[in-house]
Amino acid sequence: MNQRLFGLTCVLILTVAAGTTGCFGRYSPCPGEEPHPEGLTPHDLVGTYRTTANRSLTLNQDGSFTTTGWPSDLEGATGEPERRTASGTWELTAGDDRLDWPVSFTFDEISDMDAGGGYGAGINVGGSRENPHLFEFIGDPDGCDLDTFKREPRAY
Repeated sequence: MNQRLFGLTCVLILTVAAGTTGCFGRYSPCPGEEPHPEGLTPHDLVGTYRTTANRSLTLNQDGSFTTTGWPSDLEGATGEPERRTASGTWELTAGDDRLDWPVSFTFDEISDMDAGGGYGAGINVGGSRENPHLFEFIGDPDGCDLDTFKREPRAY
């Protein structure tokens, strides 16, 4: 077998193996995964968001936040995740990749864990500037399992 044919065979085998094991990842967005809204500002995100499981996240104008039931997958935490309360600061970042977190959180306090400002998390933003929603992947992003926080109507 000549070298050219051998090289082509190796590339073909690696491509098929990587494609069937998910090493190249998916190349289409998940249902509910949307691009970040154009021109989004921190003011656009202020409000209270809830999931269908009644977990809540409130983003305040001063950059602080409070949450109930989120984050739900803390390693080393005790207690029931749905009763967990937390607070800290949030900021809108320049995340421009689907795996970046355009909203990042620094936790000052988590009810069943010593956060001490050393725990951080993030969440993605979809929707529009007028009606944003927050979402995060549960487990592997290639699995398309999303947890979505929808904003409650604002009281003006």
